[in-house]
Amino acid sequence: MADLVRTTLDSYRFEIEQNGFQFEQKIDNNLPQLRVDREAIARSLLNLVNNAVKYSATEKYLGIHLYQQNGGVSIEVVDHGIGIPLKEQLKIFEKFYRVGDPLVHNTKGSGLGLSLVRHIVQAHGGVVAVESAPGRG
Repeated sequence: MADLVRTTLDSYRFEIEQNGFQFEQKIDNNLPQLRVDREAIARSLLNLVNNAVKYSATEKYLGIHLYQQNGGVSIEVVDHGIGIPLKEQLKIFEKFYRVGDPLVHNTKGSGLGLSLVRHIVQAHGGVVAVESAPGRG
């Protein structure tokens, strides 16, 4: 997973930096070996990174953390973007759902990215979750 995450982020690093983001990558050593669909996991990670880039209006920070947890591996994508209200957090993983923020509606997207992330993560036996608050990413 470490090599997969590094390679995926390296392919997107130019765009991250060109958009003025402070980029932080924390990848633990000695992660367990996992059998994954590399292309699907990479697509999921890029969907999350792309959302962080699209929905960070003023404070441009992107952090990717990969670490071992409870015998598995966790990937966190952290931003300081517009955030998501609590009442909408469960809905963001539904197909075609888009948060009611004006920045969201003025930004190109179909509302399928997070649904796809959830599908891929669940197909790998994982769980996807969100921690967010308006104005805090």
